[in-house]
Amino acid sequence: MGRSFETQRLVPTRPATQQLQSAHGGYGGSYDDCGPATGISSLDNGSSRDYGATLGGSVKDSPMEVRPEMASPWSTSVSVAVSVTASNKLSNWQTFYHLLSFITGTGMLCLPLALVEIDWYGVLLLVAAAAVSAYTSKLLVEALEAVRWLRGTSVSYSDLGHECFGEAGKVATSLLVHGSFLILSTGYLALASSCLVEVIGLQYGTVMVLVTVCVWFQVLVPSLKALALFSAVNVAFSFWIEAVILGDAMYPLKQIALDDSAFVFVTPDLSGVPLIGKLSYTFSLLLGGLFCHSLVPTLYDAMADARQCSSVVARSTLGVTALLYLPICCVTYAVYGATLQAPVFFNMRNAVVRNLAIVLYSIHLLLSYMVTLYPLQRAFERWIVHTPGSSNRSNPTEGGTGGLPFVDPSGTEGGEQEGSGGGVETTVRVLCRSILVLTTLFLGYFSAPSTLDVFAWMLVPTALLALVLPCVFYWQLCGEDATSGDRAAAAAIAVLAIVTTGCSLAVVVE
Repeated sequence: MGRSFETQRLVPTRPATQQLQSAHGGYGGSYDDCGPATGISSLDNGSSRDYGATLGGSVKDSPMEVRPEMASPWSTSVSVAVSVTASNKLSNWQTFYHLLSFITGTGMLCLPLALVEIDWYGVLLLVAAAAVSAYTSKLLVEALEAVRWLRGTSVSYSDLGHECFGEAGKVATSLLVHGSFLILSTGYLALASSCLVEVIGLQYGTVMVLVTVCVWFQVLVPSLKALALFSAVNVAFSFWIEAVILGDAMYPLKQIALDDSAFVFVTPDLSGVPLIGKLSYTFSLLLGGLFCHSLVPTLYDAMADARQCSSVVARSTLGVTALLYLPICCVTYAVYGATLQAPVFFNMRNAVVRNLAIVLYSIHLLLSYMVTLYPLQRAFERWIVHTPGSSNRSNPTEGGTGGLPFVDPSGTEGGEQEGSGGGVETTVRVLCRSILVLTTLFLGYFSAPSTLDVFAWMLVPTALLALVLPCVFYWQLCGEDATSGDRAAAAAIAVLAIVTTGCSLAVVVE
């Protein structure tokens, strides 16, 4: 009842006759990202009942199971479209793979450095950062659900900004989200090339071109569901890297760090920084290793059961912390102590094992690059193709496929169409994605960022997208239904974000 005002503002009321005509018109009804939300009215023993059919709850609610006499007003093309949409939905496990692949990135091997600055207290900060990240993800998902419930359409991060702050908020949020994707993608490509330079023995630019050629095939991946295979492989690589690092660190039990690291990792000198500055810098570093909020709206719209999104994100964040971050941080810091370097495999004395870890880590970075760049590529495609008179924007299967907006009314994806039309659409898709791959190549080559550079560039976007905006959007959209505990927690997290980001910026700038 608390949302009645917003409901009238977002979803204008129409006469019942117009609603019925819209339903019989085919695509005139409301659509969500999981397929057409079909309101089918029928009389049963003199009473009227509405049958809402979406795939957001479960596939069994599809119009495919509606009785023939109820489904007569609908053309068969709608059923085909819903079937294609359902086939491209992500399961909980596929969503989990995407999240783990996105979260780990550089964090898995660089987070142990946080313990060097504040000793074992860093473990407590890591647990706290994981809890805060999981909680703000929950707030973000609840805000997405609120707007989706009101609009009945797919919802992005920028839509939340538009709902709370108008057009300016939408543009600012969109730039922030897509800018974070571009920074992370460029950083992953550059760091993978930097790691491989010492192993291959070639120039940085040459290695970067070779690496880019190896990941170019990513432009052919049609959807998030297909990309889930690479994310699953990346998760396996993460555990293999962990096994190599822990095995080398514990045999022998006492190691000595390399005198001259093959990888230059520049870290600020915190010797003269007060305790609040060290804690803030460490917390921001740890939070960056748990950042996944920019990807959550994309996965939320692509899931077969979006109601499970909050649970999947929380379990992914806590699972990464418990299974990867904590073991690597604790074991490597216990063995190497203050001589710990980042990435940690440069502490390995055995050249063969070290090179193996470097190769595995480079592949891991490139797979994370593929997952991180995909949402940016999809947004770029839509921006290129969309025109004021285009019908793609209102296509009921556009968002639910987790892929491209090249969908015709019959529900067949553009990449799968036969004839010249499908070939043209595939060509446009490949060109759009290739442009972004080349963009990351040139940015990475000319900037050659270190891990600290990537962290510094992502410091403000991470604080805003992971801490501030989820709390603000939740307060604005769900404030009437929020408990006093949620309100207090959201306010405390927003203050925490401002303090830690300000102190961290002061440390990085100095």
